[in-house]
Amino acid sequence: MQVSSPTWETQLGRVSLSLEDGIATITLDNPASHNAVDEPMRAGLAEAYAAIEADERVRVAIIRGSEDGSFCSGGSIDGYLETNAFGPEGSGPPKIPRPYPSRKPYIAAITGYALGGGFSLAISCDLRIAGRHAQMGPTGLRLGAVQGAQTISRLTRLIGASRALGILLLSQRVGAEEAERIGLVHAVAEEGAVFETALSWAGAIARFDPWAVQKTKQLVYEAQHLPLAEAVAWEDEVAAEGYRRPEALAGFLAFKTRRRQGP
Repeated sequence: MQVSSPTWETQLGRVSLSLEDGIATITLDNPASHNAVDEPMRAGLAEAYAAIEADERVRVAIIRGSEDGSFCSGGSIDGYLETNAFGPEGSGPPKIPRPYPSRKPYIAAITGYALGGGFSLAISCDLRIAGRHAQMGPTGLRLGAVQGAQTISRLTRLIGASRALGILLLSQRVGAEEAERIGLVHAVAEEGAVFETALSWAGAIARFDPWAVQKTKQLVYEAQHLPLAEAVAWEDEVAAEGYRRPEALAGFLAFKTRRRQGP
């Protein structure tokens, strides 16, 4: 399915948001602090997610750090100290907005550091590609705190309790190749090719029917918590619903035409 969307870009605090050919790109832009999340970036992220969710031209989104910088080094320590997060009446750490549970797929293009809240942000995306020299991991225990921010729950689901405990309790930084080996990232690329690879993945996803993509994502995340019989029944129901849509018939007919034409 060919996607044709106008190209545009806007600045949202310390975040830029662009759209081209159905692919939204969120760029974290605070390079002086390795893209640490301060209040302007926090507000910009929340606004970017809302815009992506509301715009039906967006098929898939990429989150990246500013060029020649890190993905995200976590929350701004100075920013935390300026809030009422601490003490007996403290509100806890300011939240770094994350894409889950967006119905649209997100890809994390990880270069440099993805630490603390930046690590949480990366693993909240559906697909992750890391530069060969990327370093990622939690920082909560190093700061005398529980990592939180969805990190523990999501990390455990991604790589299992045993490996998650090792990373969390030792506050480990995981290199790109090890991250790929244990399933923390889907692929490793040379530093200069991380975003280009993410764009290639996004382009492939953007060509698929958005309803089918979004339902596939929903089934992966939600059906795993159901008893097998219920999960299979739900999957069959969604598949049947898909076949009733005109897009499915069009896709099958187009495939048949291409097959007749040969490779």
